[in-house]
Amino acid sequence: MFYHGVLTSCNGFVYNMGAALLDIEKPWKVIYRSKPYLLNPRTLYECVGDVPNVVFPCASLQDAATGKIAIYYGCADTVTGLAFCQVDEIIDWLRKNSEL
Repeated sequence: MFYHGVLTSCNGFVYNMGAALLDIEKPWKVIYRSKPYLLNPRTLYECVGDVPNVVFPCASLQDAATGKIAIYYGCADTVTGLAFCQVDEIIDWLRKNSEL
């Protein structure tokens, strides 16, 4: 699962993206949750717009045959971004960077 979180900084709010792995039998049980952000505003289109310093996941698609994930995400409430990753890379990253 991809989600967004909000950091309150001296310059205002910053919206970042995190990831979590939920138990397939008990989806309310969190197995891993990212401690560091998976994605945060860095590029101009993520930092400048209707609402600055914002990235938030909108949708994700996964290709079971290749393990590739496409994540559509909002950028500064102005444009939509697209990021790619692999299922095994995300799960490995979560194992190494979980706060649970």
